[in-house]
Amino acid sequence: MKKILLPVLILSLVAGLQAAEKKKTTNDYIVDLKSDDDATVISASQNLGASKAKEAIDPMIEAMKSHQNPKVRIAIASGLGNMDTKNQPTTALSEVVKTDDDNSVVYASLLAILNLKDFGNPDAKAAVEFCEKNKASDEYITDVVKKIHEALDKNQKK
Repeated sequence: MKKILLPVLILSLVAGLQAAEKKKTTNDYIVDLKSDDDATVISASQNLGASKAKEAIDPMIEAMKSHQNPKVRIAIASGLGNMDTKNQPTTALSEVVKTDDDNSVVYASLLAILNLKDFGNPDAKAAVEFCEKNKASDEYITDVVKKIHEALDKNQKK
């Protein structure tokens, strides 16, 4: 019995140490935003957004501006949309709406703006106006623009 118990105990300790090593901090995820591996950046964006780590906002904005892969930019926009912070994320997402050539990224950025509910920010309205003039042919973008308009109108009536 002792012969079986010792290896099981050792394996349990090793597994516990490995699990402890795999737990990443906010700073680890911020560093991961600069990774060359798209999956690592996507995972970092999701974790930072879920944790609402305010110190990650600037690095996430930088990563979104510099990353080439639209899937990564979509993940970062989504993460920013979960931050529950006014002003800076909305302003950055509005810039993405106006400058990104990929409509999927624009759509994700608009959804993030909607989720942030930062309707007092003039950049939210600027993103909507830009899309009304330049992205009206995309039905998905048009749908989100309509939802943001409704939320903006509701906010102005308060």
